[in-house]
Amino acid sequence: MGQRTTGEPMSTIPLSCFRCRDKKLKCDRIWPRCGRCTKLGDSCIFPGSRKSQTGKRKKVRELEARLEQLEGQLKEVVNGTRGDDQQQGQQSESQNESNTVSPITVMEHPQSTPSTDNIGIEQISPLQQASLAPQQQPTPGLLEEPPSPQLVKTLTEIYFDKLYYAAPMIHRSRYMASIQLPPPMSPPMCLQYIIMALAAGLYEPYRHLSYSFYQRARAHAEADEMRGHGEHFSTVAHAQCWTLIANYEAHQIMFSRASTSLCRSIRIAQMLHLHRIGENDCNLPLAQGWSEVEERRRTWWVIFCSDRFVSGTTGWPVIINERDITTKLPGSEDSFNIGFQESTCSLPDAIHQDIKCHDYPPFAGRVVAAHLFHKTLQLTSEPFPEGTLEDVKNSPYWKRHMDLDNNLSTMLMFLPGTLELPKNIRCLNAVFINVNLHTAVICLHRAALLNMRQQGLPVYLVKTRLLAAAEEILNIFRMIVDMSTALKNPLMVFSAYMAALVFLDDFTTDRGQSSESNLLFILRVMTSMGKTNAVTRSLAIQLAMDMMQNGFDSSVFDTVRITPLPFLYFSIYTF
Repeated sequence: MGQRTTGEPMSTIPLSCFRCRDKKLKCDRIWPRCGRCTKLGDSCIFPGSRKSQTGKRKKVRELEARLEQLEGQLKEVVNGTRGDDQQQGQQSESQNESNTVSPITVMEHPQSTPSTDNIGIEQISPLQQASLAPQQQPTPGLLEEPPSPQLVKTLTEIYFDKLYYAAPMIHRSRYMASIQLPPPMSPPMCLQYIIMALAAGLYEPYRHLSYSFYQRARAHAEADEMRGHGEHFSTVAHAQCWTLIANYEAHQIMFSRASTSLCRSIRIAQMLHLHRIGENDCNLPLAQGWSEVEERRRTWWVIFCSDRFVSGTTGWPVIINERDITTKLPGSEDSFNIGFQESTCSLPDAIHQDIKCHDYPPFAGRVVAAHLFHKTLQLTSEPFPEGTLEDVKNSPYWKRHMDLDNNLSTMLMFLPGTLELPKNIRCLNAVFINVNLHTAVICLHRAALLNMRQQGLPVYLVKTRLLAAAEEILNIFRMIVDMSTALKNPLMVFSAYMAALVFLDDFTTDRGQSSESNLLFILRVMTSMGKTNAVTRSLAIQLAMDMMQNGFDSSVFDTVRITPLPFLYFSIYTF
């Protein structure tokens, strides 16, 4: 370009200088130095042509690094699967087959692209997705885009604020700090995803993410099982993960799947000898502090409670033998949070109300309540020889009945101050334990009422005990502040249903007006909560059908106004 002369406009070129382009600023393109570079005193260089920069943008470099990392993970999984197949002694197959991808690998890791992994997940409900055939399910793979750090933090905090009480086994501060660490030091992805899945189901803005996160959690947990020789999934975190997966599946009334997931967590915990913490045969590295020891102990007792509750509500045999347990009961939340060692007693000592264990922590009270709940339902399901139920004083059935009744009454009378109601009504753990103990009383005496009617024995005292326990449950439900969170626990819904059956029986036999109003109140609560809770919805429909079969008109079913759910391989065990 020629030199400028006086009166002529400044000479410009069609391209911005390198300085302005790097800073993404507007360049006035005045040659040989633009106005911005002249003002700042920077060197001003103009490109000779429209040739793109040789360097790559930061975003492109990050995407390439992420893609390389994911390709490495996929190659590791594929190689691990091939190695396992080759070690099974299939040396007689042709040499060419070793160069092909294993059919098992193809089935476990189907083609997954962003356009197909998440199709329709927001539009399909969890129950509808569960009922789809495997080839129809929109199962996300292992190469999905992870959620944003802010979403991870938000959902994790929701879990600890609202749902931690149901499975108090993860140390909150240590977990929140660990999720910000690199992958080798952070919790397994399966545990992170199932925690987010449980939390997402609580609030409408995140509810569409819940089932997708659950699928990712299972995919990562199952992939860890196929890596190496078992060392990748034989961890406390994976035992916690499978327990929470079973918890999620129970919320979605996928009880058969929940039971098998729970079996996985039980076996992992037993392989790690979590049921023998304190002895020298633990298969875990030395704990770094008391909080880690307590977390291992709490993980075992959460699994134990789940095993007892599943057996009690389904009638299936328990998997854990209590005689094999030497791990002490869990300590208080304060000692767990600050890492202060606290001495506790064993389960048998707590059951027999040892003086040293009288003031046991709330979580230990849940363990004792779960044990008594299972023992109660075990008695009601066991067959006894004919003719042995007539002798109320000497029959083995009635002796065990009175022993369990005394244990339940004693525990209710001597609950620690941290579990007493109504002063601890905001403590969901205290609410659950009280409701669970009264439910055990109902289950025990409902079975006794049936046997006494068959034998022609007087039933007045038994009916009195049943009504008293049902009214206690009803009073607790009237006092609960956050009903939606409380009824997220399927066992709380089961307790409400059992109390409703007591009121229904009293109304049909004695025409008690108070029982009718109490029954309708429970039905309204279950109907309201059933709009977002599959278990509550199912039992609300069942209760309405029971009421219709016992003389109520069809209008009670109209109050439910919820589409009935399909049967999913499960039935509540109600004697």
